Amino acid sequence: MCKYSKIVLSIFVLSALSFYIYYNHYAFGHRFSLNKTSFTHLPHWKQDDQTQAFIAFKKSCVEILTRDPKAPFGTFPDSKTNQSWKTICLAANKISNPDKTTAQQFFETWFTPYSVNDNFNPNGFFTGYYLPLLHGSLKKTKQYTFPIYGVPLDLVKVNLGLFNPDLSNKVIVGQLKNNTLTPYPDRAAINKGALGKNATVLAWGDNEIDIFFAQIQGSALLELPNHHQLLLGYASGNGRVYTAIGKVLVANNAIEKKNISMQSIHTWLTQHPEQATNILNQNASYVFFTLRPEGPLGSEQAPLTPQRSLAVDTNYIPLGAPIWLKTEVPIQGSETELTPYRHLLIAQDTGGAIKGIIRGDIFWGAGDEAAFSAGHMKQNGRYWILLPN
Repeated sequence: MCKYSKIVLSIFVLSALSFYIYYNHYAFGHRFSLNKTSFTHLPHWKQDDQTQAFIAFKKSCVEILTRDPKAPFGTFPDSKTNQSWKTICLAANKISNPDKTTAQQFFETWFTPYSVNDNFNPNGFFTGYYLPLLHGSLKKTKQYTFPIYGVPLDLVKVNLGLFNPDLSNKVIVGQLKNNTLTPYPDRAAINKGALGKNATVLAWGDNEIDIFFAQIQGSALLELPNHHQLLLGYASGNGRVYTAIGKVLVANNAIEKKNISMQSIHTWLTQHPEQATNILNQNASYVFFTLRPEGPLGSEQAPLTPQRSLAVDTNYIPLGAPIWLKTEVPIQGSETELTPYRHLLIAQDTGGAIKGIIRGDIFWGAGDEAAFSAGHMKQNGRYWILLPN
C-alpha cells in the first residue's frame, strides 16, 4: 500500500474509532446495567432440562479455551477475564454424560444470574432463525441463474481492536478503491454486477427470493439436481446496515403490520415478481457464503444447537455466555397462539438485525417446523446473563 493510501486509511480508521468510543461510552455509561439475582428468582428454572444447553456450552468452550486468559471476557467488569471462563470450561469438559440434574447443578455451582436492563427496563425483543433449504446447481443453467457468492477478493476488513484495545472484536468492512477505503457495494450494486470478477460463484440458485432469505438466516442447505446436499455457511457481510424489508412492505401498505412474518413476506414477493428485486434491494446488507463440512456454525465457529443457541449483539452480550430467556413462542400451525418459553440458551451467534441491549434471535434448527417458528417469532421478552461467581 502506498504512503498516501496509508494516510487515507488511517484517517478513516481514526474516524471510526471516535464513533465507537462515543458509542460505547454512551451504551455502557448510561444504558446497559446488570442486577444481581439468584437462580430461585429465575422463572421456571427448575423445570427446564438444561442438558442440551450444557452440551452447547461445551461447544463454545472449544473457542473460549483459545482466548487470551488475561483479556476481558466481555466489555463490562462483571464478565471477568477469559481465565475465569477457562476454569469453568475445564470443569465442564470433565462431565461426559450429563443428565438434567447434573447440568443444572453445573450452572448453579459456577454461575450467578444477573438481569439485563436497558435504561433500567428489562424488556426487549426476540425473533428466530433457522436453516433453510435452497435448490441450486454448481453450474449456471436455464433453471439456475442467480449467483451465490463467496467472499470477494477486494473486500477489506479492519479490526479496530488492533488500533484500540477498547474496541476489541469491532470490525468495519470496506473496499480499497483509488487508494481510499470506501464502503463496500450495497445489495443493489452487487445485483447489477459490481463484484465483477472479484468474487467466486459457489453455486447458482433458482430464484433470488430464496437466496435473499438464506442470507438473512446466515446459512442454508443447498440441494443439487442429483439431490446431494451441501452446507452453505456465513463467511462475511458487505458491512452495510441491515434493513428489515418487512418494515418496508408495511410502510408501503403492502402487508399489514399484524400479519408480518417470514412466510407472508415470502408469499408477497413471490406474487409480485415485478416488484421483488426493488424491495429486496431496500436491504443494503449482503451476505457472502462458504462451503462447510459441518454446521451450521455460529459467529464463534461453534456448531449451533436448535433452541439452545442464541444470536445476540456482542456490543453487550459476549459470545459463549449462558442466557436465561423468558418469552413466548408461536404454537405450530397457529398464526396467533403463543406458548411460554423459559429456557437456558448459549450466546453463540450474531446477526445484522440483532442490535440492542435486550435483543436475541433463537436458532430453531432445520425443517418445516423450524421454519414456522422462526418465521412467526417476534415477541417481547427479557433475559438474564449467567456470569462466573
